[in-house]
Order: sequence, then C-alpha cells, then structure tokens
Amino acid sequence: MVSAMRGRGFTIIEMMMVVAILGIFAGLAAPSMADLLASTAVKGAATDMYSSLIVARSEAIKRRTNATVAPVGADWRTGWTVTVGGNVFQQVDPLKTRVAVDPTTAVPTVFANNGRVSSGNQTLKFSDTVRTTVANRCVVVGTSGLPRVRTGC
Repeated sequence: MVSAMRGRGFTIIEMMMVVAILGIFAGLAAPSMADLLASTAVKGAATDMYSSLIVARSEAIKRRTNATVAPVGADWRTGWTVTVGGNVFQQVDPLKTRVAVDPTTAVPTVFANNGRVSSGNQTLKFSDTVRTTVANRCVVVGTSGLPRVRTGC
C-alpha cells in the first residue's frame, strides 16, 4: 500500500526544478518583450499620424475645402486634431510618454481642396526615448500631399 502512494504526484524537488527553468525562460524573454512593446508604441504613433493625414487629405478633396492636421497643445505628443471646414472631424489621444516626436515645434499641415499641401509640408520622426535600439519611423508629407511612412530614418 505504501508503494502505491509513492508513485503518484510530483516531489518538491521536481516542482522546484520546473519553477527554476520557467524563471530562466522568463528572464531570457523579458528584453525581447521590452523591445516589442517599444517598437509597437512607435509604430502605432506613426500609423496614427499617417492615418490622420490620409483622412484629412481625403476629406479636403471630397468636401472641396481646406483640411488641417494640427496639434492639440504645444507639440505633437499631446495629440492632434483633423479639422475640415472649421469643424473638428477627428481627435487623436496623446502619445505614450516614451514616444518622442521630432521636430518638437509643431507646424500644422493644411491640405487644400485639391489634396495638395498648401502649408506645413514636413517630416515627423517618431522614436522611443527609452529603447534606442528600436527603429525610428518617419511620416513624410511633401507638397504633393500624399503622406508616406519610412522605417529607420
């Protein structure tokens, strides 16, 4: 009867070994996870800006009026709005604190009714302030009005 009871379950030593191995795997995965989170924050911010510029350009053409992408506060990190014909069409929330935008002086981008940029053609560089190994993303708006995103700029 005693030998039948010994064959069931795990010993404390076996459980401690499993926990130690899981701890090692978690320690190895943590730096990769931090890079993934930083990369996702930068990519999300650049994609939000790109989407807002596409929406502003599209609405300017569709409604035959000017559309403006302007920061909410003093810089792009505080969020931005898309204004079409004097009405706020879209508002984007502030960026995560670890995402930096260069240049820090925000210049609104204005699309004319033909979809071209009438003022504010620029390059916005999104980067991570903590993990410098994360690839930067640039949103470029030229005078043609068509924005594009570049990686590693």
